[in-house]
Amino acid sequence: MLALAAVALSGCATLKLGDHQPALDTLVALRESGIAALSVGEFKLGSGLSPDLDKHQSSRGNPIYPPAGSTFSGYLRDSLISDLKAAGKFDLASPWSIQAQLTENNLSTGMSSGELALGANFQVIRSGSVVFEKHILQSDSWDSSFVGAIAIPQAMNHYGQAYNSLLSKLYADADFRAACSAKPK
Repeated sequence: MLALAAVALSGCATLKLGDHQPALDTLVALRESGIAALSVGEFKLGSGLSPDLDKHQSSRGNPIYPPAGSTFSGYLRDSLISDLKAAGKFDLASPWSIQAQLTENNLSTGMSSGELALGANFQVIRSGSVVFEKHILQSDSWDSSFVGAIAIPQAMNHYGQAYNSLLSKLYADADFRAACSAKPK
């Protein structure tokens, strides 16, 4: 965090999201969810959206990029896989596969407030049929600072956490859990 603040003091800097770290409460929720192990399919930018939304974001003119060689939709996919693996719910051979289209990716860091909206349309496919489809949105707002060295790292923290929160909403969704239930109906 301190290093990020030092970079922000130096003016425009290129910032990258760090690798996703599964949250303990997310792992517990996934383990106790009753869902089967999932494979993970394609994650891409929703149709009709500017390709730039998948490649970079900005906080007060400082570009924010996903980890090297990735896109934000790819970062969402990698975060999901990381959570599933850590919870013992990932299986490449599973008949259930989850895929998504990134539909919203907005970040604004004003002089007194910050806002973000991160959304995706998730689908679960089982044996070739869509058994779950839902748009999930994570939005957030916070008090910002006039001082860029405070506001930019703060925006980065909120933006990175939005991926965890978006996935937590997916995992908690009753329809998602029912569609991925490991118990026969």
